[in-house]
Amino acid sequence: MDDVDAESLKSAAEYLMETIADPAAIVLGSCPGEGKVSLVAAFTPGVVGQGIQAGKFIGQIAKLCGGGGGGRPNFAQAGGRKPENLAGALEKAKSELIAYLCEKGN
Repeated sequence: MDDVDAESLKSAAEYLMETIADPAAIVLGSCPGEGKVSLVAAFTPGVVGQGIQAGKFIGQIAKLCGGGGGGRPNFAQAGGRKPENLAGALEKAKSELIAYLCEKGN
């Protein structure tokens, strides 16, 4: 989401969570400034019930961007220092979520 700050990224994820059906997983990322990455993960109860926790998940994705983070099972934020790695990190998040949820039969 281009140069969206962390708070706006959080608001976007919260809005999306209110408008989509369960089960759903949202992972958003942005580069809010030079050398900065912001990430957010929001999972519906159906996804959390499958055994994926947003806090643990986004922490691993943030490592790819030279950072870290965490949060609750259903919502988490993270940051990093390597915006050049954001596209690859988001692609990895997508592929990991698809693989995990397909494995569980969703």
